[in-house]
Amino acid sequence: MTNRERFVFLFASFLLAVAGGAHAEWPEKPVRILVGYPAGGANDQVARVVAARLTDSLKQNFIVENRTGAAGTIAAEAAAKAAPDGYTLYMISSAQLIAPSVRKSIAYDPVKDFRAIALCAVGPYFLVVHKDVPAKNLAEFVALAKSRPNALNYASSGVGAGPHLTSSLFWTVAGIELNHVPYRGDADAIVDLVAGRVQAGFISTNATNPHIVAGSLRALAVSGSERSALQPGVPTVAESGYPGFDMGAWWGLVGQAKLPDDVVRKAASAVRTILDSPEFAAAVASQGVTPGKLGPEAFARRIVDDTAKFADIVKRAGIQPE
Repeated sequence: MTNRERFVFLFASFLLAVAGGAHAEWPEKPVRILVGYPAGGANDQVARVVAARLTDSLKQNFIVENRTGAAGTIAAEAAAKAAPDGYTLYMISSAQLIAPSVRKSIAYDPVKDFRAIALCAVGPYFLVVHKDVPAKNLAEFVALAKSRPNALNYASSGVGAGPHLTSSLFWTVAGIELNHVPYRGDADAIVDLVAGRVQAGFISTNATNPHIVAGSLRALAVSGSERSALQPGVPTVAESGYPGFDMGAWWGLVGQAKLPDDVVRKAASAVRTILDSPEFAAAVASQGVTPGKLGPEAFARRIVDDTAKFADIVKRAGIQPE
């Protein structure tokens, strides 16, 4: 081999080594984590806690960017169309899996357009009633609703949102009928619940808990599989006579569908360390949520399963796409 040939060979080897190690050096610049909801809610809070700890562990800035509007679908669409380089991630919520079933036009597919990294947190809803509703537990509420078909109004944070689907599923299971009053979000729904203009609703635990503590709302049940640390005395729906009932919200980190394997592995490993820490559990406890702890493969299966589950609930409830 001549000197020239040796030089060409070594230079080519160098370029291949650099190219092959490019993803191994991720992240080499700041990373955005898109959030589809305003600051202060559970989705935003989980994202910010994860971002702060990823910044510490991976020695690069992870910056939360709130792109609000259209029930989180604006951020979802932006994340689905982002470059698959690991520098735009997305804190997806279970609500984004519902959107394709309740919207006539949507520019993303929650199964095909995202690469799962980690399920970060889960949280149930409280079934709450106004303080003047004469029901002290779930059985009494169901009996009341059966005695007065379509006489009670229930609030949700919007047509097709998680609380709407949870309510629709439970009313069907319990064999009761209530009038749906959709709002633009939890905050607006809470105002009318506290005022007594609507009588009931499955609403996020962090939004309802201050009013439960104040006595203006009464919590009858928790929609998830476990009781909430915010109100440990409130039983789950399953404990209250409806075995297997388990509905709630979750939030997880995803990237664009073609995100490289090595980026997924490195991000998932770093996030899992965060989720396993007592500090993370304590940081999100005020939002009424707990660590999720599903890795890429298990989280991907959860996305597929829940997308199908939510589509079935929408169909059974007769919710028409808008």
